[in-house]
Amino acid sequence: MAKLEQDITSPLLGGYSTTAPPTVDETTAPVGGAKVGLPSHKGAHGVSFMDRSAKWPAKVADVDRGDHMSVLIKQRRQSMYEIFASAVGTDVDVEKGEGDITARELERKKKMQMDSEFIQHLTQFFDGMEESVKLKMPALEIRLENVSYKVPSLGHGSGGDKIHNIYNSSPLYTFNKCFEKLEDRPEKKTAVTNVLSNINLVLKPKRMYLILGPPLSGKTTLLKAIAGMLPQGEFPAGYPDKKHLAGKIMYNNLVCSGEGADEANRTLFKNLVAFVRQNDAHAPRLTVAETFLFGGNCKDENIRKNKKGTSMDGKVGLTLEGLGLSHVKHTFVGNEQIRGVSGGQRRRVTLGEMMVFDTPLLCGDEISTGLDTASTVDILRILSYVTYTFGRVSVVSLLQPSPEAVSLFDEVILLSDGGNIIYTGPTEDAAAYFHKLGYVQPDSMDNADYLLAVASSDRKNLYQEPIDPHSTQSLVASFSTSKERRSITENQQKEWDRDWTKCAAEGGCSENIEGFQKQYQNSFWVSVGLNLKRAFVLWTRDRIFIRASVIKNIAMGLSVGFVFLNTDMSSSFFGVLFQGNLFIMLGAMTSAPGKLDDRAIFYKHDDSNFYPALSYLIGQSLALIPQMLIDVLLFGTCVYWMVGFVATARGFLLYLALFFSFNFTMGQCFGLLSSVAPNKSFVQAGGAVILLLNVLFCGYIVSPTVIPDYYVRNIDHLSSPFFGWKTSSSYTVLGS
Repeated sequence: MAKLEQDITSPLLGGYSTTAPPTVDETTAPVGGAKVGLPSHKGAHGVSFMDRSAKWPAKVADVDRGDHMSVLIKQRRQSMYEIFASAVGTDVDVEKGEGDITARELERKKKMQMDSEFIQHLTQFFDGMEESVKLKMPALEIRLENVSYKVPSLGHGSGGDKIHNIYNSSPLYTFNKCFEKLEDRPEKKTAVTNVLSNINLVLKPKRMYLILGPPLSGKTTLLKAIAGMLPQGEFPAGYPDKKHLAGKIMYNNLVCSGEGADEANRTLFKNLVAFVRQNDAHAPRLTVAETFLFGGNCKDENIRKNKKGTSMDGKVGLTLEGLGLSHVKHTFVGNEQIRGVSGGQRRRVTLGEMMVFDTPLLCGDEISTGLDTASTVDILRILSYVTYTFGRVSVVSLLQPSPEAVSLFDEVILLSDGGNIIYTGPTEDAAAYFHKLGYVQPDSMDNADYLLAVASSDRKNLYQEPIDPHSTQSLVASFSTSKERRSITENQQKEWDRDWTKCAAEGGCSENIEGFQKQYQNSFWVSVGLNLKRAFVLWTRDRIFIRASVIKNIAMGLSVGFVFLNTDMSSSFFGVLFQGNLFIMLGAMTSAPGKLDDRAIFYKHDDSNFYPALSYLIGQSLALIPQMLIDVLLFGTCVYWMVGFVATARGFLLYLALFFSFNFTMGQCFGLLSSVAPNKSFVQAGGAVILLLNVLFCGYIVSPTVIPDYYVRNIDHLSSPFFGWKTSSSYTVLGS
């Protein structure tokens, strides 16, 4: 019975406090002949929360959810102290006083965490690292000073048409917009939207920071600002503001972005950051382990050279174990069309791909998407261990996190509308700060939900008075006079612990940052090899496509061969060449839209400097050669010998070579189209135009003698591969 009461009154199950309970509705339903009180949601001022002055049954929890998170924070800090003070040999900034935590509870938690294989492997891996490798992981302090970010807005802040219809998706609408831009309309160029407003932060190593805020409060933009990924362009003439980004973001006293940005060290800044995006963009036919290994091979030379693969004594294996992916490491990542790991596991793959290589700053944008509460807590706990062990700065935004998840962060950054910070400071002090401002926290509401409610328009339901006097600007003004804001100002005025501006003057830094100043960790041809291997593996695993391609080429080759079987007419030979031309272009056109799905993966890799863009292009192109050889040999062989071209080895090889060159050229042409097209519909429309031009001006449908000279001069080059076919035909038909 005692165990049952303990489970019922657990704060994790939404237990209520006896110190400030909700009201009991007297209109109760009889259960077994007795009346049971139900919590009422009418506050003292008609607000939809409970009355804090009423009584509650004595057997309900005597600790509310806010106090529960305070206990969680103390447990977490005490556990970190117990683990890392002995394992790493350094002090941990924690409160050693146990407070409300019993010694038995701490001992149980300590044993549970110390028995974890991951903690043991993590400490062994760190202790086994060479000092030269440890020096390649510099500690990073980040300061944001008066950072604001604005974007142009039309009308009342709308950035354009939100609902697409036939009119605004038509070329006529596009042309109309182009003409409007040419006209001088200053009334449409005066509105700007504040995405971030006067942000001041100091982020230090070995600490976890949580960004909270309602939707459209600028969480993703703030993460990109911290990562130095915001564009720094200027507004066109007519706007009141000159630049999109104002203020400064500094890494160890080097200006990463903003006013006076150090463009000479742009590569350094880019390599210091690992950014985890909201969407999961992965090659679906790569396994989880292969995805991690590819990222590690591109960004960490030691992973590529030590050949440890996914073994537990390597970084990739350690990351797989920590994220709970060891049992699915040989499973495809998958997507909506290809069966693979679950959505939650795919989200862990997105995080692990950026954790497998060493960077002093990790930014995670809503990394809990698709994960349950227990999985989120497990991942954040592992991330906190890695953050402290390797001296990282971890900044994560979460959507409606649980108290257990929030307790794993050292500080919370609370954003409200307009990108305004209304609180930033220690996690355990956040709720108390707003309590002092007069916002009542209901007993059934945990601290995370309470902070989100204060940051949104729902704060009017929490205020003690009937009328809420606090707008977002007034909350910003209140925070500007708080001790937390004064602490930020003091830290901004302090000297840097690591000043990278003095490295050149003093003959070098104590930390080795040369590896981060190198744009790509691998040489160009090594990057080509990695991309070629990856693309080839993806092609070999698409067995349905390969089988369908074989059947298609044989069927088309036989059909064309039987139509022109042993023909002796010159026009028929050109008809065969035209059929081959059309067959190749249609194949390239149908495969082009699928290449748009790879762009998101490439952009993610390019933002993290995985490899040069040219190495990716060469690797992808070379990996298509086996498929092109299948097309050429199957289709070309059937057509050549059935139609009756000149029966010589030289003529046959020349035919196959020209057939292959045209196939390769059209593949690259449609690949170029898919790389610049905004969507798949544009690729299909653009492909139809290319197909039309080639058909009209290839010299078969329309005789070259009737094509005007200005058409020939300007459009012939679009179909020049076909004229190579005519060169081949002059040999194969005439035998000379």
